[in-house]
Amino acid sequence: MEIYSTEEQQVEAIKKFWQENGKQIVAGAALGLIGFFGWNQYVDSKLAAQEAASIQFEKFTEAAAAEDVSADKLDVELKAFVAEHGESGYAVFVNLMAAKQAVADGKFESALEHLTQAQSGVSDSSLAGLIATRIARVNLQLEKFDAALAALNGIQNPGFKARVAELKGDVYSAQGQIDKARVEYQTAADQGGLEGNNVLKMKLDDLALSAEANG
Repeated sequence: MEIYSTEEQQVEAIKKFWQENGKQIVAGAALGLIGFFGWNQYVDSKLAAQEAASIQFEKFTEAAAAEDVSADKLDVELKAFVAEHGESGYAVFVNLMAAKQAVADGKFESALEHLTQAQSGVSDSSLAGLIATRIARVNLQLEKFDAALAALNGIQNPGFKARVAELKGDVYSAQGQIDKARVEYQTAADQGGLEGNNVLKMKLDDLALSAEANG
């Protein structure tokens, strides 16, 4: 199952996430600090913490890209990162990378834990929706169909309508509920899901052939 394909929407979601995170830091600082020197001290400490987190994040990224990388190795790096920089926005993306490797190693329960941790640190609806679709895919792989549907039903961002419908179709198809699957696949197609998505077209065609054969 390909869970981590290239997604332009993810890049945009990350930008929005950091923009929002930055605004929260500034707002919190403005409300919580009094005086010019207090402000400078606060900003300096924040900058130092962010710089340290950035350096550690780069090291984690290098570890994730190593040829001998494994889910177990990344889990060790993840625990070290979270212990020092768990409150930083980088923790979200560290967990996403760890989840990706866990999926590659077939450790879906571990991937689910990482994705859940990543989701807990996100408020931007685009990034939250992206993570929720990955949670749904992993739950589908684990045959936790109700959990997969629950994750998809919780996505509020309208930009995910086609993807949510297609994934619901996958869940229903895996359960043998072909009629429901067909409805969801068609909904995905109606929402523009066929654009650049040959897989969805194949799913619809397969169901059509199956219906003809059974008819």
